[in-house]
Amino acid sequence: MKSNKTQYITCPFCSLHCDDIKIRSDGKSINVISEPIKNCTNKIEYFNLNKRSNLQAKAKNKYLDIHKSIQTAKSMLDKSNDITVVNHGTDVDGVRSILSFSASYNAVVDHVNSSHLYRNLGIMQRKGYMATSLTETKNRSDLVILFGNNILAKSPRIIDKVIFPKYSLCSSTKKRTLVLIGKFDLKTIRTLKKSHRVENLDIELDRIPGLLGELESGIKKTSMLLKLKNLIKNSKYLVCSWTSSDFDASSNPDHIISSISDFVLKRNEVTRAACMPIAGSLGDTTSSQTMTWITGFPARVKFNGQKFMHDRNICNSKSIIDNKSTDLVVHISTINPDKLQINKNLKNIVIGHPNSTFTYQPDIFIPVGIPGIDHRGIMFRTDHVVSMALDKVRDVGLLSVKEILNNLVRE
Repeated sequence: MKSNKTQYITCPFCSLHCDDIKIRSDGKSINVISEPIKNCTNKIEYFNLNKRSNLQAKAKNKYLDIHKSIQTAKSMLDKSNDITVVNHGTDVDGVRSILSFSASYNAVVDHVNSSHLYRNLGIMQRKGYMATSLTETKNRSDLVILFGNNILAKSPRIIDKVIFPKYSLCSSTKKRTLVLIGKFDLKTIRTLKKSHRVENLDIELDRIPGLLGELESGIKKTSMLLKLKNLIKNSKYLVCSWTSSDFDASSNPDHIISSISDFVLKRNEVTRAACMPIAGSLGDTTSSQTMTWITGFPARVKFNGQKFMHDRNICNSKSIIDNKSTDLVVHISTINPDKLQINKNLKNIVIGHPNSTFTYQPDIFIPVGIPGIDHRGIMFRTDHVVSMALDKVRDVGLLSVKEILNNLVRE
């Protein structure tokens, strides 16, 4: 008879990395028993094994044992003239091993969400912006403005963990106000308004720069703009937050982020205000932090035989793959629940979790363990200042990214 073990885990599937999630596991399956938000529960339990899960390596449709799959992959790698490695999400050790592996093959290394990273990073490099942490926001803010459409869906526990937590050290969450600017889900807004002070300004995202300009100007305003201006004027600690990917559909994402940053800098002339960008849910912050320690750059690097060189355009994996400027792509995916985009005109090796699906069958698929589920690890929270330890919950015989790539390094 299987024994059920109850424990708390740190969730690897969102950039908040909440560490208060209670689960029950029989050593194979995981059931969330304390998480109140359906999105989080579904994401965690999605990685339970089922009849479609692949615990065995495959070369096209032929099953291989792990040793044969590594030998076959090494043969492909040795014959390749140009290799591109795309990180779809892994832990610190996984990123470190990606760099060691890539150095041995003079490969390009990039993160699948690096375009979103560079939006925020570009503004910081060109202008600089004042940032804060999740903890500071939780304990000190009195006004939080969220810009976008899907930030609450992508990081749903930002409400109960950061914006309206049960306990806050230096400010009362009962007096804290949340302002939602953009196309937020109306049902979510109605639910929030039942318990909290919430305002909503339903506008197209491209109007955000103009709106922030109007709030700074002395022109005649609508009642909603006047209310918002008064909230901002009376705030002691304002936090502006967004998710870069929310602005994909806008005409000028950089302009939106820049306008928010400028607005925050202006507010700091008279009071305290800060930016708090929320990174993606594919280990984006973990990747950028680890890459920066080791190479000096957060993404888009290539080993030239002596050191890693950075070029934001030349080492853009999406452009490389779309233009077929490489002949072999290695996809590393331990926490991505979505279909991996595979270019069928190139050779592809996927080192992915057992439930991985693809737009096109890769040449080789090697199943890998999920950090925080199948093996221990470390991931960085979205605000860059806290690293979270991940524990092991089950044992289904899967190797980690580090173990697999160490076996693929060119000798």
